Amino acid sequence: MGAAPVHVWMPPAPGAPTLLCLHGRGGNEHDLVDIARMIVPGAGVLAPRGPEPQGPGGWAWFVHQGIGVPVAESFLECRDALIEWLVAALLEYAITGPMTGLGFSNGGMMAGALVAARPDLVDAAILMSSGYALSDQIMAPGGLTGRRVLICGGEEDPFHSVETATAGATRYRSAGAEVELILEPGVGHTITRAQVQAATSWMQHR
Repeated sequence: MGAAPVHVWMPPAPGAPTLLCLHGRGGNEHDLVDIARMIVPGAGVLAPRGPEPQGPGGWAWFVHQGIGVPVAESFLECRDALIEWLVAALLEYAITGPMTGLGFSNGGMMAGALVAARPDLVDAAILMSSGYALSDQIMAPGGLTGRRVLICGGEEDPFHSVETATAGATRYRSAGAEVELILEPGVGHTITRAQVQAATSWMQHR
């Protein structure tokens, strides 16, 4: 296995779950830490940095052709490397049970792909502004059957439109996932307090 990615690890409070936080394109491993602990106070947080440099000081989870359109070879290579590291990280940090993936934008696509490929590691996903439809190749492992997926977004998001989010929700459902879709009026490409509250409620029904 290659070197472990730069990452943040915060152990959970007793009885609390661990969230795998995957930042958006141009972000870094710190971006979603506070959001995760707002969603679940006391949650454990495992937050790696994406492998692909993206802009000054930023990173991404794969090389992309356009917004929501990954280069297939890059996506699968990066997914598999992340899986390899997660297997080791769960042992190193004694993380019990599958994690919930929390992904924003670019990171949400990877979170969904992890559930499809390895639900034993990540068995549910919160996709913030990232309900993009994944390809047949990414969905092929079949791990989304019966898994829960929450898609949150804004109706005014120029990068993740209502049509995109709706198509993504349909795609996840066709793969067997139990999907909840929340689109907030007047909101763009961001994470709002209302979305955090929705995620909190959703997590309470895990």
